[in-house]
Amino acid sequence: MTYLRNGHAFALVLLTTGGGAGFATHARAATGDDNAARIEGLNRQLHDLATQVEDLKRSQSAQYADLRKARDGDVRVSLKGGRPAFETADGNFSAELRTLVQFDTAYYGQGHAPAGIDFSSGNNFRRARFGIDGTLFRDWSYEFIYDFGGSGSETSSISSAFIQYDGLAPFHFRIGAFPPPGSFDDSTSASDLLFLERAQPADLARSIAGADGRDGISVFAYDTNYFAALSYTGGVVGDSPVFDEQQGLVGRIAYRVWHSAEGNLAIGANASYVFKLGDAAPGPNSPHSFRLRERPELNVDSENIRLIDTGTLDADNIWQWGVEAAGNWRNFYGQGGYFGFNVDSGVGTSGSPSFDGWYVQASWVLTGEAKPWRPEKGAFGLPKPENPFTFGEAGLGAWEIAARYSVLNLDWNAGFPGAVLAPGGVRGGEQRIWTVGLNWYPNSAIRFQLDYQHTDVSRLNNAGAGIGARLDQVSLRSQLSL
Repeated sequence: MTYLRNGHAFALVLLTTGGGAGFATHARAATGDDNAARIEGLNRQLHDLATQVEDLKRSQSAQYADLRKARDGDVRVSLKGGRPAFETADGNFSAELRTLVQFDTAYYGQGHAPAGIDFSSGNNFRRARFGIDGTLFRDWSYEFIYDFGGSGSETSSISSAFIQYDGLAPFHFRIGAFPPPGSFDDSTSASDLLFLERAQPADLARSIAGADGRDGISVFAYDTNYFAALSYTGGVVGDSPVFDEQQGLVGRIAYRVWHSAEGNLAIGANASYVFKLGDAAPGPNSPHSFRLRERPELNVDSENIRLIDTGTLDADNIWQWGVEAAGNWRNFYGQGGYFGFNVDSGVGTSGSPSFDGWYVQASWVLTGEAKPWRPEKGAFGLPKPENPFTFGEAGLGAWEIAARYSVLNLDWNAGFPGAVLAPGGVRGGEQRIWTVGLNWYPNSAIRFQLDYQHTDVSRLNNAGAGIGARLDQVSLRSQLSL
């Protein structure tokens, strides 16, 4: 049947059982083939799109890897606390330039002194250190510091030059020239000392087998509460030549027994043992000797005069021990210790003199800052000014007052005034020092220290006559530390 509509012919097919059913089946088959073709085309397009996405991912990944590799090789430059520092982006390598300059001015007022002793007032670059430290391949660190300062017979020399492995934390291994860890004062950086010099017993202890520029090997470990170190040491860089260097051990342990937001308390013990003294002559029977002496806690005098001195002592070995405590409560700080010294000549107790010394010191930061505990040293550091000095904003920096009393006794079986020294006795003298100080920290890099000291020495010569001394000292230090 055919209809005409709008000028077009339309055929109406009446489907019946028979020919009509066959035609419908054929139509459905044709439609299925078209759908399958379209699906296959879509699948090919999806596959092509997925391939393009994967290619794009690989390209972007390669570009990112190249960019990351390039960035890892970049060097970051900073001025941390005013100190130039360089570090690669991957953290494997770093270098920091270090500077410590201490310019001292002092006046010595001699109330009484032995004939021929005249302390020299004046100026001195106590330390003028420049160098570099940093890391290598992440697990290694290094330091090289050269000191151009000193007074009198002291000459420019290496302060530290070592490499260190840090990949087995908390253990660290160091070899080279460095000050092996000893007492609290010894483990405190020269830039962080409370006074111009360390307390005399602690300074004498570090001179036996430690001090700056000491050749050695050290293993140490620490965490937030403990510090422990053992060092094998030899001679000091720049020492007078000997046929065989001395050999010794230096050990230290410190533990922070209490800490809170308000303060810290730490105790410590240290010891040095020289089991082989330097040979003064060739051969197996070389004589050995040792000398204990100490300056009056100020090193400006150009002659390096010592008012207490044991003179040369025959010795087979030397040992020293000390116990200390240090702590702070908010902006108050206190520290003290006792030290013993023994010189063994190998000829019985009468030929093995012993000496001792002790000190106490304290400070109060007037502006409220507290001294921080430094676990990597097992000691305390300097207060950081909360308001650095500036005229523009009326900052005052940090102000600190401090006091110390120290005693060092180098007498052994010294006898009485007017009596001749008995065999085996030592009249090295006893030195007592009062010190008061005022410290100003304009900022974290600059520091000024004004100290007054009163030194009183009791000593007899071999004939029993008094050769003691009385000394008043006023000193000022200007310091730059980066």
